[in-house]
Amino acid sequence: MTKDEAIQAMQEGKKVTHDFFMPHEWVMIDKNGAVVYEDGNTTSLREFSALRVGYYWLSGWSLYNEKNK
Repeated sequence: MTKDEAIQAMQEGKKVTHDFFMPHEWVMIDKNGAVVYEDGNTTSLREFSALRVGYYWLSGWSLYNEKNK
């Protein structure tokens, strides 16, 4: 999925991952609008997006599958 689709999925409370992430890594957006990482760290959506610029972040996103950790 694209970065925009991934952000939409995260805003719906879904966990997403990226081709560059390790198998156990995921991100989601909580009910307060904070981006939450699998380790519990949080950031703003603005900072999350600012750190993931360039063509290689525009695609390669997918829904995280808990069973494939």
